[in-house]
Amino acid sequence: MPKQKNDNLTLWYQKPAQKWTQALPLGNGRIGAMIYGGVLKERICMNEDTLWSGYPRDTVDPEAGEYVTEAMKLTREGKADLAQNLLEDKVLGTWGQSYMPLGDIHLAFEYKGPYENYHRALDLTRAVSLVKYDVDKVTYQREYFVSAPDDGLVIRLTASERKKINFMVTVSSLLKSSVTTEGNHMILSGECPGQAAPNYVNIENPIIYSDKDEERGISFYGILKVTHQGGELRVREDSLQLMDADEATLYFTVKTSFNGYDKHPYLEGKEIIAPCIKNMKVLSSKEYQKLMDIHVEDYQSFFDRVDFNLFSNQESPIPTDERLRRFENGTADDGMYPLLFQFGRYLLISCSRPGTQAANLQGIWNEELRAPWSSNYTVNINTQMNYWPAFLCNLGELQEPLLSLVKDIRQNGKKTAEVYYNARGFCAHHNIDLWRITTPVGPRGTRGSANWGFWNMGGVWLCRHVYEQFEFTGDRQYLKNEVLPILKDASLFCLDLLTPDGQGNLWVCPSTSPENCYEINGNGYGVAATSTMTMTMVRDLFKNTIDAITILGEEDELKEQLTDILSKLYPFRIGSKGQLMEWNGDLEGIDPHHRHVSHLYGLHPANEFTYDKTPELVEACKTTLQERGDDGTGWSLGWKVCHWARLRDGDHALKLIKRQLKPVGDDAVNYENHGGTYDNLFDAHPPFQIDGNFGVCAGMAEMFLQSHEGFLHLLPALPKEWRDGHITGLVGRGNIFVSLYWQDGILQKAILKANLDGAVNIKYQDNKITCSVKAGETITLNAKLQRD
Repeated sequence: MPKQKNDNLTLWYQKPAQKWTQALPLGNGRIGAMIYGGVLKERICMNEDTLWSGYPRDTVDPEAGEYVTEAMKLTREGKADLAQNLLEDKVLGTWGQSYMPLGDIHLAFEYKGPYENYHRALDLTRAVSLVKYDVDKVTYQREYFVSAPDDGLVIRLTASERKKINFMVTVSSLLKSSVTTEGNHMILSGECPGQAAPNYVNIENPIIYSDKDEERGISFYGILKVTHQGGELRVREDSLQLMDADEATLYFTVKTSFNGYDKHPYLEGKEIIAPCIKNMKVLSSKEYQKLMDIHVEDYQSFFDRVDFNLFSNQESPIPTDERLRRFENGTADDGMYPLLFQFGRYLLISCSRPGTQAANLQGIWNEELRAPWSSNYTVNINTQMNYWPAFLCNLGELQEPLLSLVKDIRQNGKKTAEVYYNARGFCAHHNIDLWRITTPVGPRGTRGSANWGFWNMGGVWLCRHVYEQFEFTGDRQYLKNEVLPILKDASLFCLDLLTPDGQGNLWVCPSTSPENCYEINGNGYGVAATSTMTMTMVRDLFKNTIDAITILGEEDELKEQLTDILSKLYPFRIGSKGQLMEWNGDLEGIDPHHRHVSHLYGLHPANEFTYDKTPELVEACKTTLQERGDDGTGWSLGWKVCHWARLRDGDHALKLIKRQLKPVGDDAVNYENHGGTYDNLFDAHPPFQIDGNFGVCAGMAEMFLQSHEGFLHLLPALPKEWRDGHITGLVGRGNIFVSLYWQDGILQKAILKANLDGAVNIKYQDNKITCSVKAGETITLNAKLQRD
């Protein structure tokens, strides 16, 4: 049976949401909803994860390769400025497409008196939202959830007295669409534009619909159904009005014509009407409580795997928005940390399920036709950060959509690699969309755009997630059939990029450090001979590929080649301030506090820099972080939490978590280190980007458990303030479940459950052991790592 509500893991408020970043998110991986909780006017913003602008198109420029070659020559000659201009003028191309909003469900109510005792909530333990208030001594209540098993939004409206449910429901969309009514159904049908320019591109017609079949976008068909007990339902042309009912239940589901990244959604699109009708029949045929129970049981099968609690300084129950502001002003409230941590896990369960699209910049939630940065897949950190908590926080199955995306770009990125770089394998640049664009985006000719547009390591970074899935699961069939072919192709691409640096080393030239610029004579440049991030990623990829081949016991010439090349790669360098150098020279960044710390990739998420192997580089990473400072955009703060956790400095990591919990009210784009948290706990870049929620969630988990160094490191970065607590159900590499209990800052008990046979290395403080375990075996250890 599903567990009951836990007030400690509930977001709640005493007033309706006034804007989107105060509304509460629900989702089943495919369908998203934002609940405002209005009394007189309720707004529910709906999304569907395949609802994007555009259609498959070939964005490869057949002439780009010659200009990349020329840029390489110019860079090697010390003319990075000319190389950068050339790349911006001749190589950067068209932009990708945008994630679209589906539409809004509106409920209009009429009451004779004012409302009181208002309560709006989101229960993270059940993925159910609640709105409750009193009018004229009648208590009204609405419950909302989006079911994954039954694939739809469900809303139930009740009152403490009979014949008190009265409302009118309408549906609207910013997309080209129409609304019709059929009995107790409302139909929302329409299509997405064939072209949508990003919000940062200023053109006369940013949204384009076409009458040409080959230029038409994704079609959609949604059904809203109203059922009721008692009362009368009046059907109008574009609305349904329910009068004097005892209770009512609303159901909503939607289908789109998206049929794959390589299929035209209009010419080769999926059938949408009959499947949607069928889905609605199944959804609405079940009793409400049955739907609720199935939904909660499904959701809790993921959520209940991990429990985190701190046992001191718990704030008495107050609304979440007020709680945030008290926390900012210094009120001790250790309960905020489990709430933020579990909210991250909640969001991943709600926006990424097997068979759905990968979580984008906003997960699956978006209200704008031109969302910030198109709400796309930004793979120079943001998409990857979305999945940092997946395996560590015991949600490994939810990474399946990301693996699916990687498989797609492995195919689409082959032509990009060949034409732009004369290389084998595949590559992807920093933006990917539903249609799996892998070419460098523009707009072409924009000065300063190469520092983000010309970065070809997106596929390489994603390979780390592909390989980590094996490290966590130990699934050799997955390693052989899925991982190794992808890693080999990415390695071939990197091999073909490498050229001599003239000093006996091999490097990737030219290169950039994502979105950052260095200064020469007062001017900023993004293009350099090489960058530390690029070379770290190449080194990391080659090592993982070698390890995969070795584990499978295969004879492979590629392994010998990569092993030989590893010793020749351009080395890491420490700068004059003791920092890890970001580019090939000891160059000053234009912004000393830049949000990206890409050159620390080897510290996190990779394992290139560790205290045991490279203590001097770990210290250089620490110096780099100190130079960058403790401010940042929301997602940047999340990454820094992960870095300080890997540096085993829990107090500094906690400082960054507190900084990330700073309330933010502004939704406008801001790069100036104003990150924090919105009232609904969404991460604020600003504006909203979901990656910050996932980054801080993963960072907190890394404070309790790390396994990237070849051993389970227990409580490696426990802050002094978190004196007493427990966390259960985390997962270490080697497929081991780990539960930890501590008191006065000292480990009291560690419970490890093995899912594979093998030897496990374990470390706590200065104690280290190696023990053999059998699949299914559970062992309990004390602070000295002795078995109880």
